[in-house]
Amino acid sequence: MIDANSQFFAILTNVGMAKQANADALGIPWLITQMGVGDANPSGLADPPNPVPSVSQTKLLNEWRRKPLNQLKIDPVNPAVIIAEQIIPADEGGKWIREIGLYDADGDLVAVANCAPSFKPLLSQGSGRTQIVRMNFIVTSTGNIQLKIDPAIVLASRAYVDAAILEVLPKNKVPGEYTRVKVNDRGIVVSGDNPETLAAMGIKDSYTKVEIEAMIAQASALPVGATVAFPLDKVAPGFLELDGSVKSIAVYPDLAAFLGMAFNKGGEGAGNFRLPESRGEFLRGWDHGRGVDAGRAIGSSQLDALQNITGQYAANNGVQLAATGTVLGAFTATASGGTQLPNGTASSGVINMSFDASRVARTADETRGRNLAVIWCIKAWNAPINQGNIDVAALAALATQATEVKLGTAKVATQTEVDAGVDDTKFVTAKKLLAGFGMTVGQNGFIRLPRWLGGFTIQWGLTTVGSNGDCVITLPTNYNVQHFQILSIAGSITGMAVAYTGLSLSGAVIPHYVPSTAAKAGGGYNCVWISFGK
Repeated sequence: MIDANSQFFAILTNVGMAKQANADALGIPWLITQMGVGDANPSGLADPPNPVPSVSQTKLLNEWRRKPLNQLKIDPVNPAVIIAEQIIPADEGGKWIREIGLYDADGDLVAVANCAPSFKPLLSQGSGRTQIVRMNFIVTSTGNIQLKIDPAIVLASRAYVDAAILEVLPKNKVPGEYTRVKVNDRGIVVSGDNPETLAAMGIKDSYTKVEIEAMIAQASALPVGATVAFPLDKVAPGFLELDGSVKSIAVYPDLAAFLGMAFNKGGEGAGNFRLPESRGEFLRGWDHGRGVDAGRAIGSSQLDALQNITGQYAANNGVQLAATGTVLGAFTATASGGTQLPNGTASSGVINMSFDASRVARTADETRGRNLAVIWCIKAWNAPINQGNIDVAALAALATQATEVKLGTAKVATQTEVDAGVDDTKFVTAKKLLAGFGMTVGQNGFIRLPRWLGGFTIQWGLTTVGSNGDCVITLPTNYNVQHFQILSIAGSITGMAVAYTGLSLSGAVIPHYVPSTAAKAGGGYNCVWISFGK
C-alpha cells in the first residue's frame, strides 16, 4: 500500500498484478498462502539501507523466515485493501525485519513491502516476544481473492482470542458447570451434562471396575524366588513346585539368575539349573548367626532327630525296687525269680527295667510335629495380569536352539567366532559382518574384504616412472598381515615388469626396463600397478 507521505509501502509485483488480472478476467480464485520476512541485508552490513519494493521482484533481498499466514481479510474500512497477517513466536528471531513478501499457492512472490527496521529478539536473548507482522496492500478487486487460512497452522494473537471470546460469551446462555458440553458449528455452548461413568462419556475401550478388580486379584507382587505354600494339588500361574527338578535357564531366566547353581548336583547339562527339593520336608528359618541352629548353610538339608531322653535308677542295700507304685513315666520295673522285699533287705532274684515312650506319647517311625500337607512352590517369573493365559510349554519350545526349520533362540556370535566361521548355532550382527571392511575407489584405491573373508585386500594405482627407471609406489592403505605380490606395467613398454615377493606393508620400488638411455634419463612414463595382500 503506497502512502505519498511515507517511505514505507506495499505493492503488487508484476507476477501479482498478472495473477490479479487473470483472476478478475476468468473468475479463477486466487489463493495467497504464505508470508516471508527478511532483513534486506545479504552482505551483512552494519548499517544497511532501507530496501525499496520493486514490481519486478521475484524474491526478497535476504529472506530468513517464510511461514503460512495466520490471517487474511478485507479491510472493513476500505474494501479495496487486503490485510495479511503473520505471528512470529517468541522462540524464533534474533534477526532484523526490513522487508515483507506475500506468496500465493504456486509459491510466487505476488506482493512486496518494506517497513521500518525492527529487531525480532529470541526468547533466549532475554527479551523474547511474540511479534505480529501485518501487510496492507491494494488490489483492483477482492472478489476473486480466496480468503482461506488453514486452521491447523494458525497461531492466534491474544487480541484475536480476546475478541472471539467476547463475541461468543454473551451468546452462551446455558447455566451451570458441566464435565461435558455440546457446542454448535459457531462454537456456542448449547447443552451440558455431568456423566458419572466411562460408558456415559462414550468411552468404550476401557476395563470395567469388576474387570480391573479381577485382574488385580490375579496379579502378584511377590518377587521372583519367593517361596509360597499351596494347600491344593495345584501350582498357581507364575510358580513352580520345589521338587528338585532340572529347568532351562532360557525358559526361566529370572529364576535362574536368582538361584544360580546353588542346588545343582552335577549332570544338569549346559544351560540348566536345579530347583530345591521340598517334598516331604519341613522348612526351618535359617539360623543366620542366632546360635539356635548354628553351623547351617542357607538352603542345606538336615535329617530328623529326637532330643535325648535320659533317666537314672539307684538302689541302696541291695535291690529295693517295688513292682508297683514306685516307678513312674516311661520306666517300668518287675522282679523275677524271687520275692519283692522290703527296703533294706537284699533280693535273691533279678530286677528287669524297660523304657516305652508310647506309654505317655503318640509314637511313629519318624519324629514330626502336627502339620498340614502342602505344595511348596517358588515364584518363577513375573507374569503380567493375564498370567493365567501363559502357555509355559510353548515358551519352553521357543527357548530351544533355533534351526533353519524350527523357531527358537540363539546367541550372538563373537567377532572371533564370526571370523572362524565354524559355529552354525549363533547369529551374526551387521557390525561384526562388516568388521575390517574398507574401500577407497579412485585412480589410486583399494578394496579390503571383511575379516570373516580373511581380510584379503587388492590395491591399485597410477604413478610416474622416474629418470632412474624405477616406479616408486605408495600404497593407499597398509597391509595388516602380509604383502603377497605387486605387479606393474610402464606406459611405453610391452609386457610386465619383474614381480617381487617379500615386500613391505607400506610401499615398494620396482625397477623397469626403459628402451634407451635417453628415454630413461627423460623419465615421465606412467606406471600402472596392482598389489595383493591381507
